[in-house]
Amino acid sequence: MIQTGIQKLDDLLGGGIKHSIITDIFGASGTGKTQLVLQICVNALRNGVEILYQDTTSGFRPERLLSIIESQNLNPKLLDNVRVGRITNISEQILYLDKISEIKNLGLVVVDNVTDLFSFEYSKESNMLEKHIVFMKYMHDLAFIAVQKQIPVIVTNIVRKSNDDEKENLERSISMYTHQKIHLTKINHKHMARILPSFGFKKEVSYMITQEGLKDSS
Repeated sequence: MIQTGIQKLDDLLGGGIKHSIITDIFGASGTGKTQLVLQICVNALRNGVEILYQDTTSGFRPERLLSIIESQNLNPKLLDNVRVGRITNISEQILYLDKISEIKNLGLVVVDNVTDLFSFEYSKESNMLEKHIVFMKYMHDLAFIAVQKQIPVIVTNIVRKSNDDEKENLERSISMYTHQKIHLTKINHKHMARILPSFGFKKEVSYMITQEGLKDSS
């Protein structure tokens, strides 16, 4: 498993991010999704593996990842083990999965953000069905890779406002292939991470967003 950097969250996850499954980290803007992913990346790099990072929103900042590495007194050269794909369209996002076979010591695959380009390119109502079909095929291939390579796959996703509720983008389609979900929220200046499925138990922890990253809230 790979630790998230938030101890109470790791406890709820049974130790951290599991191998051979897709973990979906979703929430509104400003809840710390990318920051949490970067913390997980650094903890994966500690194990001497390589990371394939798909960036579909131009949000990846190597200097931010480097600052986390240096704050933990790790070797800055670990950044060389992160292969970043700057993805600009759906075709690139799908084809980039072929890069996985090129990495011998692959230990983690990240897709940040997994639905953004699908929503952009299939924005018309008439394309709704095709969007879901293409997206589910992509998620199926991603899930197959997780099982075949026995590695953890992490995707991030956004939420849409529906009346007063938050609804995950392409929720039904993505939920068919994600085995663990971490929903990040902010309510009245308080950040909460909720684990899904909860199976009837309350599985949530509070966290803080600091300069050093996401931390347990006291």
